[in-house]
Amino acid sequence: MSQHAVPHTSRKRTGLRAALTVAIAGAALAVPATSAFAMPTDYVKEVKVDNGDTLELDGNTDTVTIKDPEHGVTGKLNVNKLGPVDSRMDPNGTYTLQLPKPAAQADATPKVVYKHDGKTVKTFALPHGPG
Repeated sequence: MSQHAVPHTSRKRTGLRAALTVAIAGAALAVPATSAFAMPTDYVKEVKVDNGDTLELDGNTDTVTIKDPEHGVTGKLNVNKLGPVDSRMDPNGTYTLQLPKPAAQADATPKVVYKHDGKTVKTFALPHGPG
């Protein structure tokens, strides 16, 4: 079939479709294979508490690791151990994990509540995990 037998608009669309297919395929090939493995780290973050403790909030497993600079890991919070975990840097400070109620919204996340002398000082939300 000659070029003259195919209407001008059909030729344009075919060429455009082929160009899009090549561009999409080229973009897929340009993505490094290691980037897929880096995603879970997006769900883990560290935060510092004013008393010197460091919390590692892991959204993959909904766990919290509590560390202080002098003693290392001083406690862990998860679904089986909601707390309290005492702070060694602040003898009147405690950490507890609050899980969302089942009837809560789908975007509700577990939270760590830090209390000093029984009063809430700070709340930290866990990152949303992959599930």
